Amino acid sequence: MKLKLEAVALAALTLSAAAAAQPTAELPSAVATFGKLCLAGGLDPAARSTALSSAGWHKTETTNIDVPKLAISKAIDRNYDFSKPEATEQWNGTLDGRPASAVLASFDSKRRYSNLCALTVEGVRNAMPYGDELKTAFEAFGIKGKSVDLVHYYEYAGKVGSDKHPVRGEIFTRSLATGGRDTMHIYVAY
Repeated sequence: MKLKLEAVALAALTLSAAAAAQPTAELPSAVATFGKLCLAGGLDPAARSTALSSAGWHKTETTNIDVPKLAISKAIDRNYDFSKPEATEQWNGTLDGRPASAVLASFDSKRRYSNLCALTVEGVRNAMPYGDELKTAFEAFGIKGKSVDLVHYYEYAGKVGSDKHPVRGEIFTRSLATGGRDTMHIYVAY
């Protein structure tokens, strides 16, 4: 009996240690904010500016997010190119009390992805706490998981709508797009 109790106590201790080791989201509203700003309204690029303005974010005069560097990640299959955007808009706001930026970019209509909406914030060390919630948000949008590096990177892709429009999304916590340390970006390109 004593051996059984010790085994149960050890199992409980192991489970609580595993739960304690699981990182928590530094920005609890990051995925919900991304969904509201970048996914609501579907594939309509005009919905992005409206969502940002309605959320109280402010459009800046210049864009300091390096859009081409959003393409530097751990993707296995590179079927996208974010160089030479035709137009960019940067919006600044706050995310759980921290300064954050969103960038909207449009590209030549002949490209696989002609629009991009990205949310960036510095000081996020790990993508893992956002994985499940982001998976749910992207699946509701119509795309599924494609590849993962558990700590820093999750990639999603699929085709959406009756015309099967290609869509790609990712979260990466080693983004080079802002030049900051431990920068996270979450984006959707369509």
